[in-house]
Amino acid sequence: MADVLPVEKNSIRPRLWRWIIGTLFIITIWISLGYVLSLISANFFGYDLDLLLSTNDEDLAKVRELPVWSTSMTLLIEFLVLFVATLLAYRIFLGRRVIGLFTSFEKLSWRRIWIGFLAMLTIVLSYTFPSLIIYRDDYTWSWRATEFLPFLFISLTLLPIQTTAEELFYRGWIQQWLDNGKKKQWTISLLSSLLFAAPHLLNPEVAGNELLFPVLAYGSVGFMFAWVTYRDKTLEVAIGAHFANNLSLLLVASDDSALPSVSLYTTPEVSWAPTAAFALLTVPLFIWLTKKWSTKV
Repeated sequence: MADVLPVEKNSIRPRLWRWIIGTLFIITIWISLGYVLSLISANFFGYDLDLLLSTNDEDLAKVRELPVWSTSMTLLIEFLVLFVATLLAYRIFLGRRVIGLFTSFEKLSWRRIWIGFLAMLTIVLSYTFPSLIIYRDDYTWSWRATEFLPFLFISLTLLPIQTTAEELFYRGWIQQWLDNGKKKQWTISLLSSLLFAAPHLLNPEVAGNELLFPVLAYGSVGFMFAWVTYRDKTLEVAIGAHFANNLSLLLVASDDSALPSVSLYTTPEVSWAPTAAFALLTVPLFIWLTKKWSTKV
Protein backbone atom coordinates (compact mmCIF):
# COMPACT_ATOMS: atom_id res chain seq x y z
CA MET A 1 0.00 0.00 0.00
CA ALA A 2 1.41 3.41 -0.92
CA ASP A 3 2.39 5.90 1.76
CA VAL A 4 -0.21 8.56 2.41
CA LEU A 5 0.56 12.09 3.51
CA PRO A 6 -0.85 12.81 6.98
CA VAL A 7 -3.45 15.49 7.40
CA GLU A 8 -2.48 17.96 10.14
CA LYS A 9 -5.23 19.76 11.97
CA ASN A 10 -3.08 22.88 11.84
CA SER A 11 -1.27 23.10 8.51
CA ILE A 12 -0.30 26.77 8.99
CA ARG A 13 3.45 27.26 9.49
CA PRO A 14 4.17 27.95 13.19
CA ARG A 15 5.20 31.49 14.09
CA LEU A 16 8.89 32.29 14.46
CA TRP A 17 8.71 32.71 18.23
CA ARG A 18 7.53 29.11 18.60
CA TRP A 19 10.62 27.81 16.78
CA ILE A 20 12.91 30.05 18.88
CA ILE A 21 11.33 29.10 22.23
CA GLY A 22 11.27 25.45 21.20
CA THR A 23 14.96 25.52 20.25
CA LEU A 24 15.90 27.14 23.55
CA PHE A 25 13.81 24.51 25.35
CA ILE A 26 15.57 21.64 23.55
CA ILE A 27 19.09 22.97 24.11
CA THR A 28 18.46 23.92 27.75
CA ILE A 29 16.90 20.57 28.65
CA TRP A 30 19.61 18.68 26.73
CA ILE A 31 22.50 20.50 28.43
CA SER A 32 21.05 20.44 31.96
CA LEU A 33 19.31 17.06 32.22
CA GLY A 34 21.81 15.44 29.85
CA TYR A 35 24.64 16.49 32.13
CA VAL A 36 22.76 15.18 35.16
CA LEU A 37 22.25 11.78 33.50
CA SER A 38 25.92 11.58 32.53
CA LEU A 39 26.93 12.64 36.03
CA ILE A 40 24.74 9.94 37.61
CA SER A 41 26.27 7.34 35.28
CA ALA A 42 29.81 8.58 36.00
CA ASN A 43 29.25 8.45 39.76
CA PHE A 44 27.75 4.96 39.47
CA PHE A 45 30.88 3.69 37.73
CA GLY A 46 33.21 5.76 39.89
CA TYR A 47 34.40 8.03 37.06
CA ASP A 48 35.32 11.68 36.97
CA LEU A 49 32.94 13.19 34.39
CA ASP A 50 35.25 16.15 33.77
CA LEU A 51 37.94 13.66 32.80
CA LEU A 52 35.61 11.89 30.35
CA LEU A 53 34.65 15.21 28.74
CA SER A 54 38.21 16.51 28.48
CA THR A 55 39.95 16.97 25.11
CA ASN A 56 43.42 17.00 26.70
CA ASP A 57 45.72 14.29 25.31
CA GLU A 58 46.80 13.14 28.77
CA ASP A 59 43.19 12.88 29.94
CA LEU A 60 42.21 11.01 26.78
CA ALA A 61 44.97 8.50 27.47
CA LYS A 62 43.56 7.95 30.98
CA VAL A 63 40.05 7.50 29.61
CA ARG A 64 41.32 4.81 27.20
CA GLU A 65 42.43 2.77 30.21
CA LEU A 66 38.85 2.60 31.55
CA PRO A 67 36.30 -0.05 30.49
CA VAL A 68 35.04 1.04 27.09
CA TRP A 69 31.40 0.01 27.45
CA SER A 70 30.81 2.00 30.65
CA THR A 71 32.63 5.13 29.47
CA SER A 72 30.69 5.01 26.21
CA MET A 73 27.43 4.58 28.09
CA THR A 74 28.24 7.59 30.26
CA LEU A 75 28.97 9.75 27.22
CA LEU A 76 26.02 8.57 25.12
CA ILE A 77 23.26 8.53 27.71
CA GLU A 78 22.72 12.29 27.44
CA PHE A 79 21.29 11.79 23.94
CA LEU A 80 18.24 10.19 25.49
CA VAL A 81 17.43 13.69 26.71
CA LEU A 82 17.96 15.25 23.27
CA PHE A 83 15.72 12.59 21.73
CA VAL A 84 12.83 13.17 24.15
CA ALA A 85 13.26 16.96 24.36
CA THR A 86 13.01 17.37 20.58
CA LEU A 87 9.84 15.28 20.43
CA LEU A 88 8.31 17.25 23.30
CA ALA A 89 9.18 20.60 21.72
CA TYR A 90 7.63 19.55 18.42
CA ARG A 91 4.42 18.52 20.12
CA ILE A 92 4.16 21.27 22.73
CA PHE A 93 5.47 24.38 20.95
CA LEU A 94 4.47 23.58 17.37
CA GLY A 95 1.33 21.63 18.22
CA ARG A 96 2.09 18.99 15.63
CA ARG A 97 1.97 15.20 15.69
CA VAL A 98 5.30 13.60 16.58
CA ILE A 99 5.27 11.45 13.42
CA GLY A 100 5.64 14.69 11.45
CA LEU A 101 9.13 15.16 12.88
CA PHE A 102 10.21 11.83 11.39
CA THR A 103 8.36 11.80 8.09
CA SER A 104 5.75 13.60 6.02
CA PHE A 105 4.01 10.26 5.45
CA GLU A 106 1.48 8.50 7.63
CA LYS A 107 3.84 5.73 8.74
CA LEU A 108 7.54 5.33 9.44
CA SER A 109 9.18 3.25 6.69
CA TRP A 110 11.75 0.73 7.92
CA ARG A 111 12.53 0.02 4.27
CA ARG A 112 13.88 3.54 3.81
CA ILE A 113 15.87 3.28 7.05
CA TRP A 114 17.50 0.07 5.78
CA ILE A 115 18.25 1.69 2.43
CA GLY A 116 20.09 4.51 4.19
CA PHE A 117 21.91 2.09 6.47
CA LEU A 118 23.03 -0.27 3.69
CA ALA A 119 23.99 2.54 1.29
CA MET A 120 26.21 4.20 3.89
CA LEU A 121 27.67 0.91 5.07
CA THR A 122 28.52 -0.06 1.48
CA ILE A 123 30.31 3.23 0.87
CA VAL A 124 32.24 3.14 4.16
CA LEU A 125 33.40 -0.45 3.67
CA SER A 126 34.41 0.19 0.06
CA TYR A 127 36.76 2.90 1.37
CA THR A 128 37.92 1.25 4.58
CA PHE A 129 39.07 -2.15 3.32
CA PRO A 130 41.34 -0.78 0.56
CA SER A 131 42.71 1.75 3.05
CA LEU A 132 43.54 -1.05 5.51
CA ILE A 133 45.54 -2.78 2.78
CA ILE A 134 47.27 0.21 1.18
CA TYR A 135 48.07 2.04 4.43
CA ARG A 136 48.38 -1.01 6.68
CA ASP A 137 51.31 0.51 8.60
CA ASP A 138 49.00 3.27 9.85
CA TYR A 139 46.65 0.80 11.55
CA THR A 140 47.09 -1.35 14.63
CA TRP A 141 45.14 -4.53 15.38
CA SER A 142 43.49 -3.67 18.71
CA TRP A 143 40.42 -5.87 19.15
CA ARG A 144 39.83 -7.08 22.71
CA ALA A 145 37.41 -10.01 22.80
CA THR A 146 36.47 -9.68 26.49
CA GLU A 147 35.26 -6.08 26.01
CA PHE A 148 33.58 -6.55 22.66
CA LEU A 149 30.19 -7.97 23.68
CA PRO A 150 29.38 -5.31 26.32
CA PHE A 151 30.44 -2.58 23.90
CA LEU A 152 28.42 -4.18 21.10
CA PHE A 153 25.36 -3.99 23.36
CA ILE A 154 25.94 -0.26 23.89
CA SER A 155 26.50 0.19 20.13
CA LEU A 156 23.17 -1.44 19.31
CA THR A 157 21.15 0.38 21.99
CA LEU A 158 22.48 3.83 22.87
CA LEU A 159 24.32 4.51 19.61
CA PRO A 160 21.14 4.44 17.46
CA ILE A 161 19.49 6.68 20.05
CA GLN A 162 22.37 9.13 19.70
CA THR A 163 22.29 9.18 15.91
CA THR A 164 18.49 9.35 15.71
CA ALA A 165 18.41 12.14 18.29
CA GLU A 166 20.84 14.18 16.20
CA GLU A 167 18.74 13.56 13.09
CA LEU A 168 15.57 14.62 14.88
CA PHE A 169 17.19 17.86 15.98
CA TYR A 170 19.27 18.81 12.92
CA ARG A 171 17.37 17.32 9.97
CA GLY A 172 14.00 17.29 11.72
CA TRP A 173 13.53 20.32 13.93
CA ILE A 174 16.16 22.69 12.47
CA GLN A 175 15.58 21.77 8.83
CA GLN A 176 11.81 22.14 9.07
CA TRP A 177 12.45 25.55 10.59
CA LEU A 178 14.75 26.50 7.69
CA ASP A 179 12.34 25.14 5.07
CA ASN A 180 9.92 28.06 4.92
CA GLY A 181 9.01 27.48 1.27
CA LYS A 182 11.27 30.32 0.09
CA LYS A 183 14.71 28.71 0.34
CA LYS A 184 16.12 26.37 -2.28
CA GLN A 185 17.27 22.81 -1.58
CA TRP A 186 20.91 23.83 -1.96
CA THR A 187 20.53 26.68 0.53
CA ILE A 188 18.80 24.55 3.15
CA SER A 189 21.31 21.71 2.76
CA LEU A 190 24.29 24.07 3.08
CA LEU A 191 22.88 25.82 6.14
CA SER A 192 22.03 22.48 7.72
CA SER A 193 25.53 21.16 7.01
CA LEU A 194 27.20 24.14 8.71
CA LEU A 195 24.95 23.91 11.76
CA PHE A 196 25.70 20.19 11.99
CA ALA A 197 29.46 20.68 11.64
CA ALA A 198 29.78 23.47 14.23
CA PRO A 199 29.32 21.49 17.49
CA HIS A 200 31.38 18.57 16.13
CA LEU A 201 34.39 20.88 15.93
CA LEU A 202 34.56 20.65 19.73
CA ASN A 203 35.33 16.91 19.53
CA PRO A 204 38.77 15.91 20.85
CA GLU A 205 39.89 14.53 17.47
CA VAL A 206 39.56 18.06 16.04
CA ALA A 207 41.57 19.77 18.79
CA GLY A 208 44.90 21.15 17.56
CA ASN A 209 44.01 20.74 13.87
CA GLU A 210 43.26 23.29 11.18
CA LEU A 211 39.49 23.60 10.96
CA LEU A 212 39.12 23.55 7.16
CA PHE A 213 39.28 19.77 6.69
CA PRO A 214 37.12 18.90 9.74
CA VAL A 215 34.50 21.42 8.55
CA LEU A 216 34.53 19.83 5.09
CA ALA A 217 34.30 16.33 6.57
CA TYR A 218 31.47 16.94 9.03
CA GLY A 219 29.79 19.43 6.71
CA SER A 220 29.71 16.92 3.85
CA VAL A 221 27.96 14.37 6.05
CA GLY A 222 25.46 16.98 7.20
CA PHE A 223 24.89 18.16 3.63
CA MET A 224 24.07 14.76 2.16
CA PHE A 225 21.78 13.85 5.06
CA ALA A 226 20.00 17.20 4.67
CA TRP A 227 19.74 16.75 0.89
CA VAL A 228 18.09 13.31 1.01
CA THR A 229 15.79 14.47 3.82
CA TYR A 230 14.61 17.39 1.69
CA ARG A 231 14.35 15.15 -1.39
CA ASP A 232 12.30 12.41 0.28
CA LYS A 233 10.43 14.60 2.80
CA THR A 234 11.42 12.10 5.50
CA LEU A 235 14.28 11.46 7.95
CA GLU A 236 14.32 7.71 7.42
CA VAL A 237 17.24 7.43 4.98
CA ALA A 238 19.33 9.84 7.06
CA ILE A 239 18.52 7.95 10.29
CA GLY A 240 19.75 4.65 8.85
CA ALA A 241 22.82 6.20 7.23
CA HIS A 242 23.87 8.12 10.34
CA PHE A 243 23.75 4.94 12.42
CA ALA A 244 25.80 3.02 9.83
CA ASN A 245 28.36 5.82 9.72
CA ASN A 246 28.86 5.85 13.50
CA LEU A 247 28.68 2.07 13.78
CA SER A 248 31.77 1.86 11.57
CA LEU A 249 33.81 2.61 14.69
CA LEU A 250 33.52 -1.12 15.39
CA LEU A 251 35.86 -1.61 12.45
CA VAL A 252 38.26 1.34 12.73
CA ALA A 253 38.58 4.06 15.35
CA SER A 254 41.17 6.67 16.23
CA ASP A 255 42.83 6.97 19.63
CA ASP A 256 41.67 10.59 19.87
CA SER A 257 38.05 9.85 19.01
CA ALA A 258 35.26 11.51 20.99
CA LEU A 259 33.78 8.09 21.73
CA PRO A 260 35.91 5.21 23.06
CA SER A 261 35.36 1.97 21.18
CA VAL A 262 36.44 -1.65 20.90
CA SER A 263 37.33 -1.62 17.21
CA LEU A 264 39.21 -4.19 15.15
CA TYR A 265 41.80 -1.58 14.18
CA THR A 266 42.93 1.73 15.61
CA THR A 267 44.90 4.61 14.20
CA PRO A 268 46.68 7.22 16.37
CA GLU A 269 44.64 10.14 15.05
CA VAL A 270 42.20 11.11 12.33
CA SER A 271 43.90 11.98 9.03
CA TRP A 272 41.68 14.92 8.20
CA ALA A 273 42.76 15.63 4.61
CA PRO A 274 41.88 12.15 3.23
CA THR A 275 38.85 11.98 5.51
CA ALA A 276 37.52 15.25 4.08
CA ALA A 277 38.26 14.08 0.52
CA PHE A 278 36.39 10.82 1.12
CA ALA A 279 33.45 12.70 2.67
CA LEU A 280 33.19 15.02 -0.33
CA LEU A 281 33.27 12.08 -2.76
CA THR A 282 30.64 10.29 -0.69
CA VAL A 283 28.04 13.06 -1.09
CA PRO A 284 27.03 12.51 -4.75
CA LEU A 285 27.49 8.73 -4.46
CA PHE A 286 25.23 8.49 -1.42
CA ILE A 287 22.57 10.75 -2.95
CA TRP A 288 22.59 8.73 -6.18
CA LEU A 289 22.67 5.32 -4.49
CA THR A 290 19.80 5.99 -2.09
CA LYS A 291 17.67 7.36 -4.91
CA LYS A 292 18.46 4.37 -7.13
CA TRP A 293 17.72 1.79 -4.43
CA SER A 294 14.55 3.57 -3.33
CA THR A 295 13.27 3.56 -6.91
CA LYS A 296 14.11 -0.12 -7.37
CA VAL A 297 12.49 -1.26 -4.16
